[in-house]
Amino acid sequence: MHCNVCLAEVGKPIYSASSNQSLTSLCELRDGKVNVWSCPVCSHLLSEAFADTVAYYESDYKILLSEEEEDQIYEVRNGEIVYRTNHQIDTLLSKLNLPDGAIVLDYGCAKASTLKKLSSQRPDLNIHLFDVSSMYKAYWEKFVSVDRYAIHTTPSTWDARFDVLTSFFALEHIPQPVDTVKKVYSLLKDGGVFYGIVPDTFGNVADFVVIDHVNHFTTPSLTYLLDAAGFTDIQIDDSVHRGALVFTARKGSNKEITVDPTETLEKSASLAQYWTSVNRRILETSKAHTGVTKAIYGSGFYGAYIASAMSDFDHVSCFLDASPFQQGKELFGKPILAPELLPSDVKVLYVGLNPSIARSIINSLEWLTSRGISVVYLDEQAI
Repeated sequence: MHCNVCLAEVGKPIYSASSNQSLTSLCELRDGKVNVWSCPVCSHLLSEAFADTVAYYESDYKILLSEEEEDQIYEVRNGEIVYRTNHQIDTLLSKLNLPDGAIVLDYGCAKASTLKKLSSQRPDLNIHLFDVSSMYKAYWEKFVSVDRYAIHTTPSTWDARFDVLTSFFALEHIPQPVDTVKKVYSLLKDGGVFYGIVPDTFGNVADFVVIDHVNHFTTPSLTYLLDAAGFTDIQIDDSVHRGALVFTARKGSNKEITVDPTETLEKSASLAQYWTSVNRRILETSKAHTGVTKAIYGSGFYGAYIASAMSDFDHVSCFLDASPFQQGKELFGKPILAPELLPSDVKVLYVGLNPSIARSIINSLEWLTSRGISVVYLDEQAI
């Protein structure tokens, strides 16, 4: 194996899952074991790409296609749901000063929800779209003309055309990010800005074990990638979007940057140990509560991961989720309910949420305190 970013040899994986079935970012089970390598040169974390990567993203990777306005919860603020698309727009506008009439390309756009909503706020923007799948055309054509989107390849007339190129959670899926970022560079005007978001595997630890995320970017490895492509004025923010790295980089002459991977390599090794202990904890606690009716709070990746690692999933009665887009659906054959509809016979509640926010969310459920339910977190069990 060689690093996807700096091409250095990476040796043995620092993490190898115990199961031969793994979860995709869309919470679908897929045959294959998650292995994660850590690059000693740039500290990039990487996993193996699917053999059928092209076909997978062309036809199988169906993200947020159930409803026109389907979205993911970013956070609950003062009792109100804040959706990820709205937060991404707010973050983008806080980071970039988009001039009137700016020509913008959303690269790897999928449904392009962020740019669609942005276009309603900024109708002056000249928005273009690109993706490797044709599944989303019906959504694109509601707000851009046919000449403003491309599939699989970009037309030569787009070279050096764009003021801004955006990428929202796409680079983690691409086995050859070096080629992609070089392509991005060629599509921007001189002085144009590459704006993107990728998962922060240290801020959202689930990213480490997602089988279709072949790249787990670290701040040093993302810096290396952008610098090697020729970008300058590289800025990476790990606080403005929880669990993500938000970056900006400008097309122009650059000075080579030296990255120090030492601290990140130590954090990566600790994260590998963390997931080994999580797997053990889920198995041990599910065995300890064998035969007891359970529920899982969260129907996203964390909740699905807990379900896939349990020894007695048959005794899980339901998933709970605050998102109205999830309620009424099923996951692994179990109903997804609003939290307040937790069945009375549930005695154990597994918390399938990002550990950085799990306790604050569960502690805000005042009605749960009186139920006498055992609450199991990923990082420890609390009774």
